[in-house]
Amino acid sequence: PPGGGGGLASGNSVALREKWGSKVKIVLAEPEIVDDAKRSFESGELQGHEGGAAKPSVADGLKTTLGPNTFPIIKDLVNDVLTVPEKEILRCTRLVWERMKVLIEPSAGVGVAVLLSEEFKEKYPPAEFPSVGVVLCGGNVDVGKTVLKMEEMGV
Repeated sequence: PPGGGGGLASGNSVALREKWGSKVKIVLAEPEIVDDAKRSFESGELQGHEGGAAKPSVADGLKTTLGPNTFPIIKDLVNDVLTVPEKEILRCTRLVWERMKVLIEPSAGVGVAVLLSEEFKEKYPPAEFPSVGVVLCGGNVDVGKTVLKMEEMGV
């Protein structure tokens, strides 16, 4: 699931662990440019945005930070946090729009981008992990602005 403030991620993590226990790997997805969840997960301590404020990201729904209620759940139940660049977020958002005909917001494109990343494929090879789920959340998107951003970035 996407990182952000951790509500969706912690809720999904609790449900997944309850149903499948340690048989499932839970990987959070986050934009590289706002990577507080990754830094928090790696350090074991809650981290804010670098420099004190969120940088502009196409995945604006993920610009919030983990909080004191969600971080302990993430820390205890999540296996990994992976990040992806802005261009890949937009590319994967467009991929879902065009191939699945589902209007997701770029914050959901982050999970698809992580799934298709080389880092994910190396850490979680398809031969060992043949079934993968991605949370496609939200439709809170300004299509016109997102398409302009895609064109700006050559997506």
